Amino acid sequence: MNASDGHDDRPGSFSADDWQPPPQSRRGGGAPDAPDSTPGSFSPIDQPAQQKPSPQGVRISVPSAAELLLGIPWALWSFGVVSSVASWISTGWLGLLIVVLWILSGLVIVLPPTEDYIAKYLYRLRKPTLMEQQKLDIAWSAVCSRVGVDPGYYKLWVEESDTINGAAVAGRSVAVTRWTLNNLPPRQLQAVLAHELGHHRGGHPWATLLVFWYAQPGRLVVSFVQALFRLGARVPALGCLIVGFFALAIGGLVLNSLLFGKWDWAGYAIVPFLVPIPLAWFARRSELMADRVAAELGYARDTIAFLYDLQSQGDDVARRAAGWRGALYATHPSVADRIRTLERYLKASGS
Repeated sequence: MNASDGHDDRPGSFSADDWQPPPQSRRGGGAPDAPDSTPGSFSPIDQPAQQKPSPQGVRISVPSAAELLLGIPWALWSFGVVSSVASWISTGWLGLLIVVLWILSGLVIVLPPTEDYIAKYLYRLRKPTLMEQQKLDIAWSAVCSRVGVDPGYYKLWVEESDTINGAAVAGRSVAVTRWTLNNLPPRQLQAVLAHELGHHRGGHPWATLLVFWYAQPGRLVVSFVQALFRLGARVPALGCLIVGFFALAIGGLVLNSLLFGKWDWAGYAIVPFLVPIPLAWFARRSELMADRVAAELGYARDTIAFLYDLQSQGDDVARRAAGWRGALYATHPSVADRIRTLERYLKASGS
């Protein structure tokens, strides 16, 4: 878009004409046409002319594999919590059944029928309106045609938010915020969707959901302990008792390890508190890899453009306000780091 054409070229602005797909040539190629009368459906012209689309093209990236490995300590913690609760309920077959059902529940959440429930109730997404679906279909088809992926394989969602963001939800779901959909120019919307496609193709959403699910019992215990410490901070006498109890418990584990040379229980208790730090680091690497996928699809400059919009919304300011602890546990790199990484990519590729 440029001013001579009568359009506003500022980031975040667009006109209705921007959403009209360019005409297709007889030889194929170019951006896909708008979908037919049924939202979410795609006509044959939406597919790449010279490349048969693959259903998804997922491969497990290094950050995704690392996230699965780092989720094992949390899963072991959760297994201990579930086993303890089950033994309190029953020491017979009922307790064993509770543990088995919890283990199998991880398989249930990755089944396609549960995907809509996860998107709606866990991630609080909604289905697009007719106008939103048409915009998403055109932008998503353009992205998928660049990589030879069937756009109909994925489900498109909208998040009610006034920030620039997108989400790759485990399964086949891709979401963008309402602000992103209604305010970004078409190319920048495609860049956001390309970024989320990069997450899906790296297997990151699946890894995140599995780690999240199996860590929940353990995280509930940690949340309970944190709540006790917050309560102790308001009531000094109770706080002394809480701190003393946990100091004795951890000290006893360490002393037992020193005396008998067995560090299994001490490591079992301490490791989950250390795992979130490398887990957050790999999550930041995953974001940079998704940016790289968008750049390799031809959206490097468009990604930089919407990142500047994100920066203007105060994303880095909020990150700085969180201090060193917020930066250490952040799952996203700073916007400035993402922009610099893409600028280096453009310089190296000569784009």
